Amino acid sequence: MKSLILLLFSFVHFNAQIKLNTKQEVDILFQGKEFSLDKIFDGKDPYMFKIVNNTNNTYIIDPYGFKNDNFVMTCDENIVTPDKAILKGFYKRFDDKDCFNDLIILKPKEEKYAILSIINLKGWYDLDKEKKYILRLNSTHNNYTVILLGCQSYIRELVEKKGYKVLEDSFIAKIPFVP
Repeated sequence: MKSLILLLFSFVHFNAQIKLNTKQEVDILFQGKEFSLDKIFDGKDPYMFKIVNNTNNTYIIDPYGFKNDNFVMTCDENIVTPDKAILKGFYKRFDDKDCFNDLIILKPKEEKYAILSIINLKGWYDLDKEKKYILRLNSTHNNYTVILLGCQSYIRELVEKKGYKVLEDSFIAKIPFVP
């Protein structure tokens, strides 16, 4: 009986997570059913993602190191054009202290929750609240995207001296999206 209850609990918990990345070494999981346009642009309560290391390696993940080409689609997969473009500032790290504070170091078999810049949108959408939409995630995280904001020597030292690995993965998913 206990086994059945545990199995059902695991099944329910598993269904409440959406795997966003393509590789198996590290799982990046969204802990919800849908993204909300209001929550994305609100900034007060950002989405948290569950990160699970399934290996015996230590990974470096830059929470801002995702190169995105995300867009909103209707349920019949027509791309919705944003009404207004959003100009974003540029984030830069200046020293190893910034790198130490920002980068996620995911140890073997470790799970963490973190805010990640996977769901950046390039525009503001005036969506019909009566319709259903999909957020099409298309993002990458790799050696190149991680060093764009700084930390090149810091990361190189972790890789060369400690044997850490930079997460190299693609994030491709279709998630329900509400205005």
